[in-house]
Amino acid sequence: MQIDTVGSSTTLENFHQTVQHHNPGDHNLHNHGCENFKCHMFITGAASTISHLEFNMPQLSQQDLEALLRPTLGRNLVVESFMSKPLTEPGENYGSTMLDIEVTIRHEKDETSSHNLSLVAKLEPPSEYLRELFDSPTSFCKEITCYMSLKLEYEKLQTEMCVPKDKFLDVFSKCYGARTTMSEEIGDKADENAAILLENLKTLNYRLGDRRVGLDLKHVQLVVSKLARFHALSVALKLLKPQVFRDTVLKALKPHTVGFDEPVLKASSLKILKIIETIPGCDIYLQKVQKGLELAVQIELNRSLCPPREPYATFSHTDLWVNNMMFCYDSDNENYPVGVKFLDFQGIVYDSPARDLLFFLYSSAAEGVIANNYDELIRLYHQNFIDCLKGVGSDISPFTFQFLLDEIDMFAPAEVHHILYMLLPITADKTVVTELSGFVVETLYHKPNEIYKRKAKEYITDCVQRGWL
Repeated sequence: MQIDTVGSSTTLENFHQTVQHHNPGDHNLHNHGCENFKCHMFITGAASTISHLEFNMPQLSQQDLEALLRPTLGRNLVVESFMSKPLTEPGENYGSTMLDIEVTIRHEKDETSSHNLSLVAKLEPPSEYLRELFDSPTSFCKEITCYMSLKLEYEKLQTEMCVPKDKFLDVFSKCYGARTTMSEEIGDKADENAAILLENLKTLNYRLGDRRVGLDLKHVQLVVSKLARFHALSVALKLLKPQVFRDTVLKALKPHTVGFDEPVLKASSLKILKIIETIPGCDIYLQKVQKGLELAVQIELNRSLCPPREPYATFSHTDLWVNNMMFCYDSDNENYPVGVKFLDFQGIVYDSPARDLLFFLYSSAAEGVIANNYDELIRLYHQNFIDCLKGVGSDISPFTFQFLLDEIDMFAPAEVHHILYMLLPITADKTVVTELSGFVVETLYHKPNEIYKRKAKEYITDCVQRGWL
């Protein structure tokens, strides 16, 4: 079976020329950020509909917890007791239902084995409308495949090749159990009974960054290093274990649909353009920004215009920003990050790693970090990408630094709308938006704050200087 992912390297360039010619406060733990920016645009238009929905919040019973935990912790496991509470307020996280669960477990015949587990349960959204909007039957399966299969293959490949501990990639949270339906078998479609049980990272001293401030250089360097290895392991599986790659990575990356359409995307672009008009110093770039937004929207509507290119094409998160990751810190320095976990794998696709890299950098770095360190960070990404491939015995000859630079230049235009749009909720005032998943973005279009203006200007200026706009 051939992996049919190779696209024409001139597709984007030709389309770009054609366009030019025609002229939601911070999340609580594991709130998984903005489930997907495309869905949030649709929710914006349907906010009044959602606000009047009656939510029947999903819950888990003792029997549910035992069934989910036993495949991992043993068939004799007994749940003695548990406490469950919403991780977020009802209706504030449209893409899923998040529960904070404290469980006391023991083995059936050993009453002295009792101990506690701190878990986060991720369940289906609380209404059929929202399940359809987020294509939950498919997107939930994608995330389950990541935790139940892809994570294991990443670990297996690194273990087989004796990757040292300091370079071993471990960006997935521990998964204690998952199901797509009430059946014991993991299926290809999830229903309202789907569930994922994850470790509660907060109890392990992981914490979120501040989305409005952004991440300092040390945090950004850590994420860039881990992201490079995350992408490289997918490429290594593709090259070294093509059957495993098809059964895990490509299975997790199967297509899904979300509730957005062309009018919503075009309306969003026009509103963003009006905001850019108000930013001092950006008026000279308005025509370039307009064409860039038009191009990015067309790519979003028709991904064949900008298909992934081999050999760099890989597992792409698509939503990797500061609220979709959590950091742990050095025991002697609470501000020095030593580890990171990536969250929310519902929107994953097979795409260029450049899109993840650029979206993370321009959405999540603190002001000034990219301007002063862009070249260093791109080299850091490439060094870790190559180092990871070498470490698992994969051929590195196709993955030159120049090829990566070409990859970035090719795919950077596709991220213009994504970045300029997502900077709105990311920079939103915490007193105005208490939960990103509950925001009504219309107010942000009309009242962008100074943080948005500075970050958008920095991004636009960089795009123009680098030839992406």
